[in-house]
Amino acid sequence: MLYDSTPPYEHHSHLTFAREPLKSLYVFQRLFTTILLVPCWWIYYLVLPRSYRPRPSWSLKQIIFVNFTRRISKVTEVAGMTWGTRNPEEEAKDGDLQETRFEWIEPLPEELRCGIVVSEGNRVPFKRVGAFIWPKEAPRPIGGSATPSPQIPQFDFEATSTVPTDIEASAADASVIGIFMHGGGYTHMSAHEKARTSRIPRTLLKEKLCSQVYSVEYRLLQFAPFPAVVQDAAAVYAHVVKTFPRSKTVLIGDSSGGNLVLALARWIRDEGKLRMPDGLLLLSPSCDTSHAIPETYSSHIPRPNASTDYLTDTVEPRAILQATFLGFKYYPPDHHLLSHTDLTQRQKAVEESRQLREVVHSEYVSAASPRVLQCWGHEVAQHDLVMGIESSDGESSMAKSLSQSLSPPSGPICQSSASQASLASVIQTPYRQACRFSALFAHFPRTLVVIGDAERLVNEVRSLVKAMEKDCVDVKCHWAKDAPHDLLIIPEGWWDEGVREEAWVAVREWMKGF
Repeated sequence: MLYDSTPPYEHHSHLTFAREPLKSLYVFQRLFTTILLVPCWWIYYLVLPRSYRPRPSWSLKQIIFVNFTRRISKVTEVAGMTWGTRNPEEEAKDGDLQETRFEWIEPLPEELRCGIVVSEGNRVPFKRVGAFIWPKEAPRPIGGSATPSPQIPQFDFEATSTVPTDIEASAADASVIGIFMHGGGYTHMSAHEKARTSRIPRTLLKEKLCSQVYSVEYRLLQFAPFPAVVQDAAAVYAHVVKTFPRSKTVLIGDSSGGNLVLALARWIRDEGKLRMPDGLLLLSPSCDTSHAIPETYSSHIPRPNASTDYLTDTVEPRAILQATFLGFKYYPPDHHLLSHTDLTQRQKAVEESRQLREVVHSEYVSAASPRVLQCWGHEVAQHDLVMGIESSDGESSMAKSLSQSLSPPSGPICQSSASQASLASVIQTPYRQACRFSALFAHFPRTLVVIGDAERLVNEVRSLVKAMEKDCVDVKCHWAKDAPHDLLIIPEGWWDEGVREEAWVAVREWMKGF
């Protein structure tokens, strides 16, 4: 039952327990010992005064859920286990689907292949994308037939209107279509209706907050590196806005899916070939990938709330995953490079590590990293300050793709004179120099962020929200009291339903704006 005949992925090949039969043995002992710990945790926290619990408001069941999940997740770091994944190139059988219908979306059209979605040397091909569409039966179009637009217009962000007149005229009867990017660290989960993350689109349909939700089966890092995820998300977005020109479109993402939503919204804004989405719904978004790849181990700052969240923050396993996601081989800092006796190999390792650290701090990958925020004149907490960014001299090919030729800055930007002065003094990255927008989140749509105040991503999410506010984005943030990461995907009965309901109330109130 635990035996996994799938060979280990390349980024897990160095793990001793990634191969059978050691993999099954390790997973079994980890599961068995964790189950044995459950009664121990129960008795310990039953005797202990509430004030000594990870959070005084937590029940015994909540404590056990967090501890159990955190301890079991160690198998992903030690044995390379993945949870709930599927091959994105396989079509789902209709007989297996009870709540959704499966549809293939054609690859991103040629005329839209520009900017960050184009990989170096086209090493990441554009492919058709699977989408699980909620509900199973397609609703009748609202406000006219759902026919594709005859052409893809260029959008002027400085104009008084950024959407076609015929769309505005029908805004009163427009439906809301969600495009959902599932979480899982770009390694786990899928868009299938049986995935844990599908609790989110299921509830959106149940609450009638969306008429349809397209759940994107984007390629995980084990199938293709960045920018495959943006390519796939962009293909589905282009399909939706062309097929339903009268509908409001909301990009929705939890955890790493929130990271993808931010990247997709930036690409849409920067290239100006598609209309902007009408809203972003970010649920516990991961917005600082660079945190996993410190300059040195000693410079790594552990994320807070280690005892109140089930997310782990072990440096090297996370760094390997993020490097693989970005298409690089990870070379640990401090000592590993010194083991290369061959000068050529050592130089190659040093250069690849430099390029990795350059790309991981791009606005598309780490929108709320301290380095990115500094570059755009945003305030950064003192303990998050980092060294300046390398100049454009010697930039990598992928970094060059981040700085596509764009028009020069124009139009008013909502910033104080103090922030204008700070912008003049920061180091200019290639993307910053080429970007036609004078603010990091300029012209981003209205946004709702839902985050638990007991989770490990609180600092980066707080920085994201502050930066959006400064850049005049209509952003609201709901802090779920004492909640861990990704509250809305936790199985029913394992968390305080009152806290969960408060989060959904915030979502419902925000969705009324459409």
